[in-house]
Amino acid sequence: MNEYTATGEHPVIEVSSFGDVTTVWRCPHTSMQIGGKGDEHYHLGTVTRLDGEEHARRRKAMGGLLARRGHQIFREKWLYPTANAAIEELLEKEDPAGASIEVVKWGRRISQQLAAAVAGYDEATTPDGADRLFALSQQMIAGRPSILKVILGGVDEESSAHKFGLEAKREIIETFHNPALRRRGDLLRQVEAGTLDPAELPTDFLMLAAQKLDPAWNDPGQVERDALLLLGAAVHTSTNSLVWALQEVFDWLKHNPDRGADLLDEKFVLRAAQEALRLHPVVPGHTRLATADIELPGGGVVPKDTVAMMRSGPASADPEIFGEDAREFNPDRPSPTKTSRFGLAFGMGNHMCWGMPLVIGSGGVEGTLVYLLKSLLEAGVVPDEKRNAPYDLDDTRGRHEFGRPEYHVRLMGWEAARRRAAGEQISIAG
Repeated sequence: MNEYTATGEHPVIEVSSFGDVTTVWRCPHTSMQIGGKGDEHYHLGTVTRLDGEEHARRRKAMGGLLARRGHQIFREKWLYPTANAAIEELLEKEDPAGASIEVVKWGRRISQQLAAAVAGYDEATTPDGADRLFALSQQMIAGRPSILKVILGGVDEESSAHKFGLEAKREIIETFHNPALRRRGDLLRQVEAGTLDPAELPTDFLMLAAQKLDPAWNDPGQVERDALLLLGAAVHTSTNSLVWALQEVFDWLKHNPDRGADLLDEKFVLRAAQEALRLHPVVPGHTRLATADIELPGGGVVPKDTVAMMRSGPASADPEIFGEDAREFNPDRPSPTKTSRFGLAFGMGNHMCWGMPLVIGSGGVEGTLVYLLKSLLEAGVVPDEKRNAPYDLDDTRGRHEFGRPEYHVRLMGWEAARRRAAGEQISIAG
């Protein structure tokens, strides 16, 4: 365990083994309500900061978005059309050298469109609108304090980054949030007047908030924070995971050149995405405040009133759970007995990531990450080694890394993908 020197209210202890991390996650004597200066602008009162009945009520209120019908609507109305259109637009160029993509930028634009659809930010569900929202979100995120900074008391409200972040937040609310929320209020009045069938109401967060399905949504500020949480949680994380998955698949294929057909196998694609999620956590860690002393199976104690920083990356690469090759990418890895194939990428227990079905689906390829990975592989994606600097994947596995600022690939087309499946090696022409 590592202990941080804290200037905030609570000291912080880091736990990283699978046994210690899961013990803290399962422990009933912990709390999510860890805040501090700066938190009131972004995370206060969101589902990531609630405990007990409040947390259960918020999850239930938001559950309609990811229940069977809600997720079907998301897939059919947003995920499939958005991803398919983006792929087809590239392949229509018919470049002999393959359609060039910088995956980070490309993936973030698609993820921003999809996140806007889930939140209900209508004007950002188009490519141009998503680009505008993403630019503002980047400015906001640059000034938004991390949970660790909040806990350690490191938020400087006088800094230019903090002020610019709040200004970007204000612009997002005025440009995207408020018009969409007013639109949903108008729709509800049409339902009340009997001029609109309730079945025609949109399936998104702002619609739930307009209906006040959680009493907390009587507070406009809480609605704003919840909506922004949905936007921020889905864009960078999904895109980073897509880049990691592509790199791992290409590296694996070099060592398994006779397995090209697997890249068109949906079950393989799902396993590859899960393995990439396991090895490459999208956040540095997860925090819990101990409300009583917590004894750890690895030895030691998380004392009462101490924050446990759970490092899911090392825990998800624990050889006792995943085997001696735990830090290797192995899409054929047997399913572990104590956790999911993706390890602790989405947490566990009552606070498991609410958006997990959006990312990974429910056992198929209907999640955002899996469907985008599948779509790219079917379109004959290959790495553009001439534009990508060498990268040591071994050094990144099992710990949080922000990943590459750029990652270039080319789409060689459907026929090239079929040739690869037949055993041919496909490469960039010219």
